[in-house]
Amino acid sequence: MKGDEMPRATESAAMPWLRRLGVETPELIVVTDEQLSASDRPAFGPPWVVKPDIAGSGKGLAGLVHICRTRDELSSAVTATLRSGAPAVVEEYVEGAECYLSIALDETTRGAVVRANATGGVGFDAHQAAAATVGLTEGLEDHVVAALLDEAAVHDLRLRSAIAGALQVLWTAFCGAEAVLIEVNPFRWDGERLVAVGVAVEFDPHGHPAAQALRPTPLVDPGAVLDRAPTPRELAVREADAAEPNRAGIKFFELDGDVACMITGGGAGLLGLDYLTDLGLRPACYLDASPGAGSEKLQTLFSSALSVPGLRGVLFGGAVLSLADARDVALEFVAAADRAGFDATRVPTVVRLAGPHEAAAHAVLKERLPGALVLDRAASLEDACDLLLSAMERSPQELEGLAR
Repeated sequence: MKGDEMPRATESAAMPWLRRLGVETPELIVVTDEQLSASDRPAFGPPWVVKPDIAGSGKGLAGLVHICRTRDELSSAVTATLRSGAPAVVEEYVEGAECYLSIALDETTRGAVVRANATGGVGFDAHQAAAATVGLTEGLEDHVVAALLDEAAVHDLRLRSAIAGALQVLWTAFCGAEAVLIEVNPFRWDGERLVAVGVAVEFDPHGHPAAQALRPTPLVDPGAVLDRAPTPRELAVREADAAEPNRAGIKFFELDGDVACMITGGGAGLLGLDYLTDLGLRPACYLDASPGAGSEKLQTLFSSALSVPGLRGVLFGGAVLSLADARDVALEFVAAADRAGFDATRVPTVVRLAGPHEAAAHAVLKERLPGALVLDRAASLEDACDLLLSAMERSPQELEGLAR
């Protein structure tokens, strides 16, 4: 281990460790050979989740997590994962609403910050979760957990009970194994089971031998985690976000694809990624912006997405139940297109934008972004993805006839 880097557990080590402690986790197998033999095939599913057996979080944002509904999709995902240089974990797919829990060492107080949130999943920012600081010698009292869940807006009594129980298990493990971080993002809740489907754990490299004996094995050097340097566009968005800390936040993650998925609204953006992938398209980015981000942040966010090299298509819009003025969003998008030198007559662009003053927003887009295919509120996100695929398959002359 180099310096004071924190030892971490891979997915295949962290999941059984949590299960032994009393936290429910998906069934899983680890595959190291592209040719899945009969004995290697999972006894659970479909569907299946395939991800690399590496340490740390962020695999979903990096485009490394695949949901497979057929044996052919499973084989393709396993092959792609193995070619990245890591074994493949094949997990049981768990349905349910997502929520977030974590415990992290707070070096300032020498205590721990316990966080909970009624939502979670890909792209969730832990700093948005409800938080409580607890002394390591104090124990996690029931009244602290109750207040935390109140702040996190967890109102369902059965879910509260399940989360409270899981938090106590995680707290015991955190203290006993001298952890630095235990994060479950997300837990999935189907009304009966609370299942940890995404796990990241880190430990004190100087832990007591008794604490080290309580940890999952094997642990890996963080340097072995698959990672990459941020792209210039990711850095530009981070800098714009940091420059106006009092405004709502923005997020941008570049993926290994050629279709810009520019859907704001958290869950709507993730659905967009799923729909595009199901159609055989490869998303080039994931982004999100909270209402009130401001002009400079939005233009940087949108122009970064429109500047990804090699774009073959663009899907732009937001959650239909949006309170943001659609005219403002449309104007920021047009300005960002000008800033990026983006031409919607050359790159198929589908816009599904709703909200206050959406008719005026559509008029702005049709006038100032020639070539864009603008859909009204009646169109679903799936309709928008279908239209984009159709537009990408047509010639520029045929595309001109599709413009609305």
